[in-house]
Parts: sequence; C-alpha cells; structure tokens
Amino acid sequence: MNATTQQLKGIYEDMVHMFEQKKFNTEYSTSLFKGPWGALLYMFYYEQYIDPTQDRASEVLEELYTNFNPGEGTDFSFCNGHTGPFWLLHHLNKYEFIEIDIQEIMPGFIEAAIEYSKAHIANKNFDFLHGSVGICNFLVDYANEPHVKAHLADFVTALQKIAFETPQGLSVPMFYMTEPFVEGGVNSFSLAHGNCAVQILLAKIYQKGIAQDACTAIVSGNIEYMINNRNQVADNAAVPLYPAIMDGQSVYSRLSWCYGDLNVAIALLICGKTWANDEWLAEAHHIMQHNMQRDTMELAGILDNCICHGSSGIAAFYRRFWHETRHQSYLDCAAQWHEKAIDFMKFDNDGSAHGIKVWLGRDREWDYCWDLLDGSCGVGLSLLSHTQAEPLPWDEFLLLS
Repeated sequence: MNATTQQLKGIYEDMVHMFEQKKFNTEYSTSLFKGPWGALLYMFYYEQYIDPTQDRASEVLEELYTNFNPGEGTDFSFCNGHTGPFWLLHHLNKYEFIEIDIQEIMPGFIEAAIEYSKAHIANKNFDFLHGSVGICNFLVDYANEPHVKAHLADFVTALQKIAFETPQGLSVPMFYMTEPFVEGGVNSFSLAHGNCAVQILLAKIYQKGIAQDACTAIVSGNIEYMINNRNQVADNAAVPLYPAIMDGQSVYSRLSWCYGDLNVAIALLICGKTWANDEWLAEAHHIMQHNMQRDTMELAGILDNCICHGSSGIAAFYRRFWHETRHQSYLDCAAQWHEKAIDFMKFDNDGSAHGIKVWLGRDREWDYCWDLLDGSCGVGLSLLSHTQAEPLPWDEFLLLS
C-alpha cells in the first residue's frame, strides 16, 4: 500500500468511526461543505475507486436522508443549506453511485430553492457559497423545466442591473465583505464569493440556451474588466498576477480555490471554451504557467493542505488543467502539490479528534478538521484523483468542471 492509498484509507476509516459515534456538529447537519454530507461524498468515491470491498456509504446516506427535512429552516445556500444535500443526491445518481428516482424527490425542493434564490437576488447576494449563485448553479441541471428556465433568465437580468461600464470594462460589483465596508460592493476575483463563479455560472446558463445575448455581454465585459486589472509584474516574478478583491487595499492573492489567480484561470478556461475565445484560453494558460513559480507554501501564501486554501486545492486545479490540455507541466505541478499535501497529513494520535490538523484561523488556530472545505475529506478527494488516470467529476462542487 503506497503512501497515498494509506492516507486515503485513514481518512475513510476515520469518517466511519465519526459516523458511528455521531460526532459532528448538529449546526452543520445539512451542510455539504462543512458537515456530514460532504464526508459522505468522500466515502462514496473511496468505495468506488479505492476499495470496492467497503460498503458503508449507503448506510450513512440512508441515515442522513431519514433525518433530513428540507421543510425545516430557511437556509437553502449551497455551502450549509438544503441545496448542498440535494446537489449530492443529484450527483450520486447522475454518476451511478446510487440509483434513486431523483424526479420524485426534487419538485417541491426546486420550487422552494427558487423562492430563496429570489430572496438572495433581492438582497443583491450573488455569493456562490451563501447566496443565489450557488442555488442557481444547482438549478442549471433542471433548466428544461419552465419555472427554472424563467428564474435563471431573471437571475441574468438581475446581474445586468448591478453591472455598469467603466474604462476598464464591465464592473459587476457583488462582493461586500470588505474592510472597511464599500457601499455598493466591489468586484472580487473569486470562486467562493465573487465574479469568477458568476462567469462560470453564466457560461452554463448560456449553454442551456437561456438569455444568451445577456450572458455573452456580461461575461465578455467582466472578463475585459478582470484582465485590465491584472497586476503589472515581470514574467519571472513569483508573485500573483491578479488581486483577490478590487477594494484598493491590496493587489495580493494567495494560490487557493477561494480567491485569486487560479480562480481567474479556471473561469477563463471554461468561458474560453464556451465562447471559443482563444485570447481567454491563452490567458488561462499564462496564469497557470506563471504560478508554477510559486512552488513553496510561502510563495503560494498557504499554511496547510486543505482544498479551500491549501496544497490539495492547488493540486486539484493543476490536475484539472492537465486533463483539459495534456500539458505535462500541469501534471508535474499537480504532483508536486500532491506530495506537499501528503507530507502535511497529521491525524490525532489518540483518535479523540476526527480529521487532520489544519489552520482554522485566529480563533481556533491549528486544529483537527474533517469536512470538505477545510478538512480531511476535501484533501482526500484531491489525493484520490491523483491515483486515477481519468478525471473524476467530484470537483463539480468547486466549479472546476
């Protein structure tokens, strides 16, 4: 058993024990990114691709679904709300991990999700993790239903209303978590909370034949704005090409899933393919190649191996670009970050805490975490992909495919 497989087994067994002991925060009981539904995603992939003799994921799913009541609470966000579990059920059914009548359980949920998406739009909350973008990203797969199609068109119209022309291109201010607060919001080159997620979602809506002229105008104008705000740096400088947040406070961004250069690159790749735009595709590759120079944790601006803002997340981006292009340099770079992620795996020696040790911010500092976003399950999915010759679709939840 090689090092990767051994670590993957350790993550799986740790999650089995966690579910047996029911040691997860009930506050996140409906969460895909921070709760048990995300751990379940890892368990299904582990059983499918690493150890088919294991069969615990279906039992856990049955238990979670029995206790799941989307009629309770008002959180329909993709990160912590009801959209996450329904995305997982749809994903597992779509890729034949399980066989369920998805249409039987979806109708009431879709109607409710649309209403909560409307509420987010009314509040100008276009966040991927916590707002309308995450909900609409889920709804795209149901765009053949008239009420879903109508809502997605309304979503595009709402974006048009907040966008405005600047000398640098079309500004689509949708990020409000600035210090100090900026009235009206700012652009943020981000998947988690910003414009890169919007661009990718609009590409999906465009592919469904919905509001195509408006999608084209917003994406092309906002990408122009994004590229025109690229940092002026030397080709051999191991520094970021794009700022994370357009608030005028800093031009820096770390290598991560949540913000920065890799976010811009994947948005340009997906939009470049959708609109057959060679300039966008060229810039996507330029970004990925430039950031190969940021080959240490310090230069990347990261502290651990989590999927959100750590080495396993960087590996996932480069591996996705490898599958899209077959450029050997991308696979080599992914392998380097994969090894860094493996080296950073630290389980609790006495087994009293589940997950691996990661940096959880100033409040918790270094602590054990098992969830998708910050912990072992997200790291595990990235490591698992490195054992497979073909691309795996789990990274759809991160907008990487």
